[in-house]
Amino acid sequence: IALYSSGASAELTNQGILDTVINRFGQKASVWKDIILNAATWLFWTLGTISLAWTGAQMMLRKADIGEFFAEFIKFIMFFGFFLWLLRNGPDFAMAIINSLSTLAQKASNTSVITPSTIVDLGFMIWKRAVTGLSVWSPVDSFTGLILSGGVLVILAIVAINMLLLFVSAWILVYAGIFFLGFGGSRWTSDMAINYYKTVLGLATQIFTMILVIGIGNDLLIEFYNKMSKG
Repeated sequence: IALYSSGASAELTNQGILDTVINRFGQKASVWKDIILNAATWLFWTLGTISLAWTGAQMMLRKADIGEFFAEFIKFIMFFGFFLWLLRNGPDFAMAIINSLSTLAQKASNTSVITPSTIVDLGFMIWKRAVTGLSVWSPVDSFTGLILSGGVLVILAIVAINMLLLFVSAWILVYAGIFFLGFGGSRWTSDMAINYYKTVLGLATQIFTMILVIGIGNDLLIEFYNKMSKG
């Protein structure tokens, strides 16, 4: 009590602190976008120029006619333009994939927005109910309640941290991973650009699955919490 500071408490509380970490990380990661996108664009145009020069040289060596030149140039423009479109809209597409699957999972589990902080808060609610029910007249029941609620709190904290790491990984992939879209400028390396979106989809699927599982567990724990008596 003597060390308690109302000023410090007003600046930082435990309410939503994990969500604050995610939001702050997202704000910091978004600063990377312009720098990494510029580097990826330079790589894209460099590989595209090399690819066009190599294709043109091969056609000249085999003495291709003007029709083949024109057809090959049209195919190159379509290929180049498509991957340039993917590059310029990479972060937006990646976030749209992640957000859409997250929203779908929340609707499917019929829950409100699930965040790491809400998971930990539920654990503290159960712990508080167990502490409130402590009684010297029933030490065995009280001790058992503390052990069980403490275990639930630890498990929920681990789940929340894993969820936090998934969202942090998403921010890194969305803004730092767009550099690999620069490899789409060449047919030889275009698979690396496609793999970027495959990785985004894989991470979004992990978040999708975790939200579904957490939604079920959240309903069960709330039901158990409501049934807990003071004793």
